[in-house]
Amino acid sequence: MAVVAPATAFVTSASGFIGTELIRVLVARGHHVIGLTGSLDGAARVRHAGGTAVIGSLLEPGQWQDEAAADWVFHVPPHPREDTRVPWMRAASMSRARVSMDAHLLDAVSAGTTQRIVYVADTSWYGATGARPITEDEPARPSYEGRYLAPAFTRVDGYVAAGLPIVTALTGWVYGDGSWFRERVIEPVMAGRHVLQYGRAQRWVSPIHVHDCVRAIVHLAEHGEIGGRYFLVNSHPVRVEEFAHAFARLANRPLLLWRVPAIASRFIAGALPSGSLNADAVFSNIRLRGSGFHYLYPTLEKGLEQVLGVIND
Repeated sequence: MAVVAPATAFVTSASGFIGTELIRVLVARGHHVIGLTGSLDGAARVRHAGGTAVIGSLLEPGQWQDEAAADWVFHVPPHPREDTRVPWMRAASMSRARVSMDAHLLDAVSAGTTQRIVYVADTSWYGATGARPITEDEPARPSYEGRYLAPAFTRVDGYVAAGLPIVTALTGWVYGDGSWFRERVIEPVMAGRHVLQYGRAQRWVSPIHVHDCVRAIVHLAEHGEIGGRYFLVNSHPVRVEEFAHAFARLANRPLLLWRVPAIASRFIAGALPSGSLNADAVFSNIRLRGSGFHYLYPTLEKGLEQVLGVIND
C-alpha cells in the first residue's frame, strides 16, 4: 500500500533503541511522528530524534490514547528480560501486562481511520530452530521467554479478525550504536576491557542492523500484508561470538575475552537480546524480501562498518 502524502505516525516505547531510530527514519521521510514515552528524559530523546513527545504509560489509559489515532501506528512494547527460573506467578503477571498494554492501544485505534498497525515483537516466540532457517509458517515452539507472549499473539489474531489492519514484525538480534551492543561489545572493546563470552558452544543467530530493522518496519506499514507475520533478519546468520570478533577486527583493537557460563547471561541486565544461548535461532527473511524490501547492511560486516563510522565521526 503506497502512501503518497506525508503520514501521521504514532510510536510506542518511542525513547528506546528501536523507537528513536524509527522516529528518525519517519521524520527523514517527511512524516509527522508522535512518540509515547514514560519520562521527561524519554521525552527529550523523542524530541531530539525529531518527534513530538507524549508522556504516558501503555499500562494505563490516558490522554495519550487520543494521540494514537494516527495514519500509521508502530507498537514497540517493551520486552522484559527475565531469569528462566522466574516463578509462574511472575510469568502470568508479565503476560497480563502485555495483553493490557496491547488492549489499551488497539482498542483506542479500533474505531479510527488508521491505515496500518505494525506490531513489533521478537523471534523468541518461535524458540529454538536448529541450524536451518525457518519461515514464519513454521509452528511456534516458544522459548521460556517467549511463552508469555502466547496470550498476546492470540489476542492480536482476534483484533485482525475484527478488522484491524495489523502486520506483525518479529525482530532478530538487533545491533547498532546503542543498547546491548554498545554496552557489551563497543564499550569494552574500545576501552581495552574484557568482553564477556557466554558459554562454550556458540550458537547461530539471525542479526539485523537497527537502521535496516526500522526501515523494514516502515516498509511493512506501506507494503505488509494485513494479518501477516514477517521475520526482520538479514540473510546471513552468524555465531554469537562473531559480533565481538568482527567488531574488534574492523576497529583494529585487540579482543580480550572472559568466558563465563551461559547461565550468567540471565543475571546481567541487558546482557543480550532475547533468545537462548543454548540452541540455534535462525530465521528466513524470504517473506520480507518478497515484499520488495532491500537491505542497506545485508551482512554483519557491512553493518559494523556503519557503526564504526558513527563512532569515529
